[in-house]
Amino acid sequence: MAQALGLAVPPGPWHAARDGMAELAGWLSLVTGGLGKMGLDLIQLGQSEVGEVTAGTGGGSSTMPQKANPVAAEALVSLARLNAGDLAGMHHALIHAQERDGTALGLEWNILPFMLERTAAALRI
Repeated sequence: MAQALGLAVPPGPWHAARDGMAELAGWLSLVTGGLGKMGLDLIQLGQSEVGEVTAGTGGGSSTMPQKANPVAAEALVSLARLNAGDLAGMHHALIHAQERDGTALGLEWNILPFMLERTAAALRI
């Protein structure tokens, strides 16, 4: 079947080679990191002392009605920082016993879906 589909035989057991998952996590962290940098720039350039840009009118203030909190830019920063932290967990999943133990698999299953969701949310913002 594999030959009919033109699939190659991997050089090693796929379940023990987790570098692809770590690379995906790294890419997700890079995407959200770039967007987070833009968000932080917007926050800083929009501070009342600087006033270079307006980062939107997302959230108001109960004590200062004229204030518009840059909630979208803040969300980009938060999503980027969460993915950066979880990237370390995905790198921990590279360290597994023998042919692959369940602890590494559990890390991937608990970390990677959230990284994907955060990246999608950041791209949507």
